[in-house]
Amino acid sequence: MHDAFSTLREDLLRAGISPRRVNRYVRELSDHREDLIDYLESHGRSSQQAEDEADRRLGDRDVLLLPMLADNRFRSMAARWPALFYLALPLLSQLTLAIGFAVFLVLAASSPLRPAMIDLAAGAALLFLIASVIVSWLAMFAAYQRRATLRWPILAALAISTLAAATQINVTMPAAEIPGEITLALMHPAPLPLLTIAALSLLPLFLYLGPRSEA
Repeated sequence: MHDAFSTLREDLLRAGISPRRVNRYVRELSDHREDLIDYLESHGRSSQQAEDEADRRLGDRDVLLLPMLADNRFRSMAARWPALFYLALPLLSQLTLAIGFAVFLVLAASSPLRPAMIDLAAGAALLFLIASVIVSWLAMFAAYQRRATLRWPILAALAISTLAAATQINVTMPAAEIPGEITLALMHPAPLPLLTIAALSLLPLFLYLGPRSEA
């Protein structure tokens, strides 16, 4: 990619423009520049002269930025509502997943899977913890892709870790006159699981902060 377009791409992302729109815009500019160079070379310009003239005709950085920055529709949802995108949506996905596991266990209790209910509950609890880490990573990756600040993704990772450590999914099998029970509850999170999940969830920070310490 032309160096000026690489810089332009970073500027647009930091301005909150949707990555999809940025990629398409930069690709179109790059194709147009190549067409101009080919045209100028076919009319006798040297390679360097054609490149310089093509860059002149396209315009400077401010001219290229203006069409995207002037239209608010090009801004991504993450830039408009970062709290919703990076915090509320990941938390909602975790709550939905917890309820989904509970519904699955209820359905399994009335199916041939009933004898394996204890193992299913343990597996669901483990998958829920793994999912919490993955959701946190996805939020940070989305922030990196959009060159966004880390405030909301970090808050999301901490909130999701707390929710994961506090959520209890248990199955009690019936015995004698004691009925069976499937519970989905929020408990006070134990420190060690909370710290472990939080540390794993924040692991991408080392990758994020490496090349972009200014963020």
